Amino acid sequence: MSLKSKFRGSDETLGKPVPARRQARPDRRRPATSTGLSPLGQGLVLGVCVGMTLALGIGVIGFLVTRPTAAGPAVAGQPVADQGSAGATKGERPPAASIDVTATHLGDLQVRIVARVSAPGSYDPVTKAQVVAWTDMVAMPMAHRQGPITMTEVPGRPGTYQAFTKVAMVGEYNLTVETLQPMPSRADRRLDVGEVAKG
Repeated sequence: MSLKSKFRGSDETLGKPVPARRQARPDRRRPATSTGLSPLGQGLVLGVCVGMTLALGIGVIGFLVTRPTAAGPAVAGQPVADQGSAGATKGERPPAASIDVTATHLGDLQVRIVARVSAPGSYDPVTKAQVVAWTDMVAMPMAHRQGPITMTEVPGRPGTYQAFTKVAMVGEYNLTVETLQPMPSRADRRLDVGEVAKG
């Protein structure tokens, strides 16, 4: 007796008839099922795909056609530093100075900005440099911007420059110090100006 006949025989021995499979009628059609998106949805997907392809093509063409331009002067009205000075060869930028910025709130919205300017690599102090500073409130950019504030060299401390300024109101400020000559460079520092002293 085979295994197939054993299983078939067990149903027949219990007196239950074995159900027969129904044969599908050839003249009956199954109901149509949804194939996915409606025509409106298909048009929308096709439109998005075509639009993204065109945008990518325009971006690639724009990238290949345009040429990069040199940056403008750091400060309006100030001459751009000579690219050939400080031993720089053609096509290279002159070395940037290293700037260490510290700032102190002295009270009554008075701020002292100190910058130590040194040469790259050797860290020798840079003397007789043209150094300027700006203050700008972080919460309201460009609304309370001050500068350029000329920084003067501290007597007896070569390479150290300082400036005093009064900010407009209490808040966090971004302080920017920039050397224009002999080695162009820039550094930023944040300072929280607290309450005004009551007097």
